[in-house]
Amino acid sequence: MNTDKQISCPFSQLPFSSVLSFELLIKDIERIESTANHPMKDLAKSTLIALNKVPALKKPIRNTSILNENLDLVNQLMTFVINPLRHQNSMEACTAPIGQDPFFATELLKNSLSCEHKLFEIAKGGRQDLSLISKLYQAYLLILEKFYNYKVDVDLPFTYRLTDTKEGYIKYIRKHVTSDYIQVRELKKHTKLTSEDITKLLDNTDDLEVWNEIIPLENFEFSGFIHFTLIDITQDFVISQLKTDLLDKKTIETSEGFEVLQKRMRALFDNPKLKFGMAVDADEDANMNLNLIWDTIIPRSQLKCEQYMGTIYEKAFIEKRIINTPDLTKIPQDIVIQNLLDAGIKSLAIVPLFIDEAPVGLLEFACTKPNSISMVQIKRLHDVFPTFALALKRSKEEWNDKIRAVIQDQFTAIHPTVEWRFREAVGHFLAENKNGGKSTVESIVFNDVVPIYGASDVRGSSMERNMAIRADLTEQLKHAREILDYARQIKEMPLLEDICFNIQQNIDTVQNGLKAGDEVVIIEFLTKEVNPFLQLLKERFPELNEPVTNYFNSLDPHLNVVYKKRKEFEESLTLINEEVSEIIETEQVKAQEVFPHYFEKYRTDGIEYNAYIGQSLVKRLKYSDIYLKNIRLWQLLVKVKIARRIKLLQPQLATKLDITQLILVHSNPLSIAFRQDEKKFDVAGAYNIRYEITKKRIDKALINGTNERVTQPGKIAIIYSHADEIRDYKKYIDYMIAQGFLTNNIEDVELEDLVGASGLRALRVEVDLSDLTPNQIENSEIAQVVSGS
Repeated sequence: MNTDKQISCPFSQLPFSSVLSFELLIKDIERIESTANHPMKDLAKSTLIALNKVPALKKPIRNTSILNENLDLVNQLMTFVINPLRHQNSMEACTAPIGQDPFFATELLKNSLSCEHKLFEIAKGGRQDLSLISKLYQAYLLILEKFYNYKVDVDLPFTYRLTDTKEGYIKYIRKHVTSDYIQVRELKKHTKLTSEDITKLLDNTDDLEVWNEIIPLENFEFSGFIHFTLIDITQDFVISQLKTDLLDKKTIETSEGFEVLQKRMRALFDNPKLKFGMAVDADEDANMNLNLIWDTIIPRSQLKCEQYMGTIYEKAFIEKRIINTPDLTKIPQDIVIQNLLDAGIKSLAIVPLFIDEAPVGLLEFACTKPNSISMVQIKRLHDVFPTFALALKRSKEEWNDKIRAVIQDQFTAIHPTVEWRFREAVGHFLAENKNGGKSTVESIVFNDVVPIYGASDVRGSSMERNMAIRADLTEQLKHAREILDYARQIKEMPLLEDICFNIQQNIDTVQNGLKAGDEVVIIEFLTKEVNPFLQLLKERFPELNEPVTNYFNSLDPHLNVVYKKRKEFEESLTLINEEVSEIIETEQVKAQEVFPHYFEKYRTDGIEYNAYIGQSLVKRLKYSDIYLKNIRLWQLLVKVKIARRIKLLQPQLATKLDITQLILVHSNPLSIAFRQDEKKFDVAGAYNIRYEITKKRIDKALINGTNERVTQPGKIAIIYSHADEIRDYKKYIDYMIAQGFLTNNIEDVELEDLVGASGLRALRVEVDLSDLTPNQIENSEIAQVVSGS
């Protein structure tokens, strides 16, 4: 259950009765007394004799004063539950069923909780009374176990926080409950639960109203007592919380977030006086000294970045190791050490952070007492250092993005072809405002330009990506389940059954096909529940050390999940896009030499480009339709070059991907206008919007009367509306067939009507892939073909 989420609860108090009883324990003692050679036989015999003198202890105990009157006998009874040798080193206690105050506890637990300055509370839950809710869930789970033989771990997923308000120490505790001595009596005949009922319960763990409809608590009564153990999970809990914190960029970019980090560090180091600092590694650009991540122990106002050069801080980066200095007074003094000593710092540890050997930033830990920081404490954070590094790197990149955004806002990067028009408009603006005017920059519009559009899209990329995600998740879930199955052979634990059940549910979800949001939920389950539990098993059972280590070694060190198939897919997709982009970029330079035109390229799961050509885009050149013909033949030749390059590339791809290619022909000139809010050109006018709609939908268009997409690997689809638009293309195709660039396989097909675009046709040609020699695209040859047509 998610204790961060508001839980729907219909109760303000417990709706059932419970009574303290030693009945089941006494039966255990009777079995011991009758067992020959049992090491506790004599104690069992003397205990039973003493109980016969106090028969009230054999019955349900509704008045607990009898416990105080027979304290020695109660302590003797509890010897069979809690080993007296554990009293000083284990926090254990016994309470009435679903009770609150222990009637028996170990000395360590009494000392830990009895002081007024020690606060024991559920760590999460906001304003809700989770103490009541935890008892309700415990009751439900006991009923499921006793009456329906459905074992669910009663070690409820509530984490408790033990705070020493006097000293400032914080510990995080998990409560492990055993129910061996609990009886559940049915007051009213229960109905048999179906598998659908169980599923409904587990799907609504945050809604107790649903639970009470299926299992009315008022129909049951509890007797006996509960034995529980409090387990210190501070390290695992805090590290898990740290990783979650660092996913939120506000954590390291705000003072509030930094305070949260410092509190976590103090809990991990078990030192309420610990001081924590962090900083992003500065770029060569001196302005990075002003970066927002510079929360060092000595403020930036006292020590600048360059003053750390030549000190132990620089040494930590050069030697790529953690430097722990137990006593700063015993090492050579410099300006940094002196500032630290002036601030009262005596012990210091510096942790340099790297990603792929490149420095990212640092963490520092300090204390006013010498010898207060050990390497053992620092190594507790070893698993979280990579997350810190990624968080700092991300914030550094976002900082640089903000700088670029400001530059982009004030000094927009303009395509060279149309830069003259922007200079002209700004010139007018400055001239009109030099005497205090308030005019705005005039609109930038280019009329009567012909659009040119082409796309090289990776076929089935969404499906391949989904398959890769499913393969990685399945591998990780099955690997985790194998380890847990092995763990069940070593020791039976209720929580193992619950987690195994959840793992299988997630495997089924993956195999049945992921829906929106499933991937995030499963990864969160793996990282927040499965991984910490496996780490706990590794520490507890030596025979699980190697399997669990192998499991974590199989995870991506940065993402903390299996990232094999997804990595293969992303690398293959990137490789294709880089190849396509490189061809277009190279050939576009030559195309601009034919006649300057506006051009923009953008990446999706492939590469698309928009271009516009026309007289209004240029100032001192004379435009002619012959240049448009050049660009159209250039488009076709580039598509052939891309198809051949990708065919050659495919053996190198870990994930077998292919591309489809299309060209959209639109002969009617239109207008484009620069949108100041988005810093980009868009078509202007309601009629011209049809062109934009067509662009967005044609890649998925089907041939009319079929289920076949017009775009197919190895072919180029030339989409058009009118026969005269395709006349020149047919001549170019004849030339390309003669040159061995295309085969004779030519199709002229009608497309299904699209929303907002109907009456489209496509001329589909096949690239000749029998010869993969790259075709050279020469402007002179293009000009000769075009002029001859």
